[in-house]
Amino acid sequence: MALKTDVRQYGSLTCRVVDALDGRPVRRLVVLGHGYGAPGTDLVDLAGWFLDGDETIAASVRFAFPAAPLDLTSVGLPGGRAWWPISMAMLADVNEAASFEALTTLQPAGLQAASDQLVECIRALQRESGIADDALFLGGFSQGAMASTDVVLRNCMQPAGLILMSGALICRDDWTRLAEAHPGCLVIQTHGLMDPVLPYTPATWLRDLLRKSGFDVRFESFVGPHTIPPEALTGVQNALVESLSVSTGKPGP
Repeated sequence: MALKTDVRQYGSLTCRVVDALDGRPVRRLVVLGHGYGAPGTDLVDLAGWFLDGDETIAASVRFAFPAAPLDLTSVGLPGGRAWWPISMAMLADVNEAASFEALTTLQPAGLQAASDQLVECIRALQRESGIADDALFLGGFSQGAMASTDVVLRNCMQPAGLILMSGALICRDDWTRLAEAHPGCLVIQTHGLMDPVLPYTPATWLRDLLRKSGFDVRFESFVGPHTIPPEALTGVQNALVESLSVSTGKPGP
């Protein structure tokens, strides 16, 4: 399959945009953010998996992969990027002591700026593709999942799906308040039972918080570490195909 890949600036973020539309209209837009320390290209190969795996998706869906705003070269990760700074030592201490409250109450410095930049990027992508929120799938892996959660809650955004791959609950008080005021949306969430980076338990707390607030959470655990398993991709694929069976007819923002 011939894939078209563009590298462009949307707002202040650089994005890789991939599709196989060949002039056909965009019916769904999928925006996926990478995790801490990864390059902006980290998740781009996922587009090929989805587009090669389903003809309906190939004929209808555009994928976009924004690179996080922070360059981590100065902290010894050349080519790595982040949505906000993270103390890996703190995460190690949380896991060793199973002190999950320290993680879930964390209010990361830089989260608000990253959330603002990500939503600006998403809106620019939507305008270009003519896609409204109800034809948007937004999410990511690890820190990218948490950045996407913050965007959806803080902006009361109602995407067709929020994709949370190995994310976790942070900003507990803010997110609880914002989720209670949110109309809710579909959430596709996966997490490894043996995740040594973001523990499994805070992921279930995020699931429960969203469900209690009326979100339709499809949660699937897997036996594995901090990674993206086939179950996560299949869950997103199924949600995309289901969504494509419904025509929205709404203009983009």
